[in-house]
Order: sequence, then C-alpha cells, then structure tokens
Amino acid sequence: ALYLFLIQKRGRALGGLPGGWIVSADHEERECPVLVSLRYGLKGKPDALVSTIHGLVPIERKRARAPKQPYDGDLAQAIAYCILVEDTYGVKPPYVRLQYSDRWFDIPYTEEYKNWALRITHGLMEAKRSGVPNRSHNVASKCRNCSQRKNCGQSLF
Repeated sequence: ALYLFLIQKRGRALGGLPGGWIVSADHEERECPVLVSLRYGLKGKPDALVSTIHGLVPIERKRARAPKQPYDGDLAQAIAYCILVEDTYGVKPPYVRLQYSDRWFDIPYTEEYKNWALRITHGLMEAKRSGVPNRSHNVASKCRNCSQRKNCGQSLF
C-alpha cells in the first residue's frame, strides 16, 4: 500500500497537481460541473479543482510549453476560474495553478488580479456583443491553431 501511495504521489507531482483531494477533473469518470456566476456573467469549467490545506485551487492546463511568464489570455482565464470558485463555493481560492506541458505557475488570487480579469472578460463580452472583435496579436502559430480561423476575416493565413 505504501508503494502504491508513493507512486500515486509521484505521478501527481509530475502531473502538476498540488497535494490534496481532487474535487473534480476532466479525466475522471464523474462529470465536472460547469461553474456559473450570475453576478459576474461568467461560466466555465476548470480542468481540475483540488481541495488543499490552503483551500480550493482551480487548475488550468495548457498543452504548449511554458513561456517565461504566463500569457495574459491564459492568466485571465485561470483567474476567471478563481472568480467562479469564489462565487460558486463561497470560498476564496488562495491561488490558481496554470499548468503548461513542462512546468507550472502558481499565481496568487488577489483583488488586483480579480479586477484585472473582470475588466478583460467584460471587455471580451462587450466586443462579442458589438460584432467581430479585432485580432489582438501578430502570432502566426496562434492563428494557425485557432478554432475560429475559418470564420475570421483577420487571420494571418
């Protein structure tokens, strides 16, 4: 039993999950609930939610290799999951884990990050309501892998 426990602990560490109990995860048999905040007009589903000794921690996974610092879009999405956890469960997450393929970032959930993410998400909602938002980058690989490339009049391809 000790051997199996140590193997599982090592696998979690390599997989980027913090220690604690997995409340929900996309890879598990049980369905991951979509979190909804009517107060902020947000909804989403973190890739995992772990109950740690510090509190509930949302996990956002990305397949790409880690940049030197998290991309703003990835960070805004991850912080939005903190907002959803706080509004849904009534507890403030201590941080969010942003997991790339080769490393992770633990970003503290602060009021400054919360307000920043809300400005971005509400800006995105407003852009969506007002019509076609403008492309905000000149990164060919982002356009190449974008699910909306065929619908976009601003694609780099």
